Amino acid sequence: MKVVQEILAQFGIHSIEQMDVNESYTVEVPGYNDLTIEKVGQQQISVAHHYVQRCDLMCDPEIVFRVENGEWVPIEYTQHPRVYQRDEDGLQLNGFIERWDRNLRQQGFVEAAEK
Repeated sequence: MKVVQEILAQFGIHSIEQMDVNESYTVEVPGYNDLTIEKVGQQQISVAHHYVQRCDLMCDPEIVFRVENGEWVPIEYTQHPRVYQRDEDGLQLNGFIERWDRNLRQQGFVEAAEK
C-alpha cells in the first residue's frame, strides 16, 4: 500500500519499526469514512475505514498486513457486518488492494495527511 506508506511518511514514519504497538494515525477527508492506520502487532499494521453504527465501531474494510523486509502481506480482511477472513500465509487480495490504494489517492487522503 504505497499510499499508506506515503501517509505515514507525512507523520515522520518511514518504517513500521518506528511505531509502537497500538500507535495509530487517522486521516479525515470530508465525504469519506476516516482512514486509520494502526500498528496492531510487532510486525502487523491495520489499515481501515471506520464508521459508527449503533455505537459500535465498524470497518469497511480493514486489512491487517504482516510487514517483513518491506513487503506488506495481507493476512486478515474484515468488512462489517459479515465478512472476515484470516490466513497467516497471506490472502489473495492483490486486485482489491491496488484499487483501494488508487482510490485513497484519488479521494485525497495523501493531501489530507500533508495538512
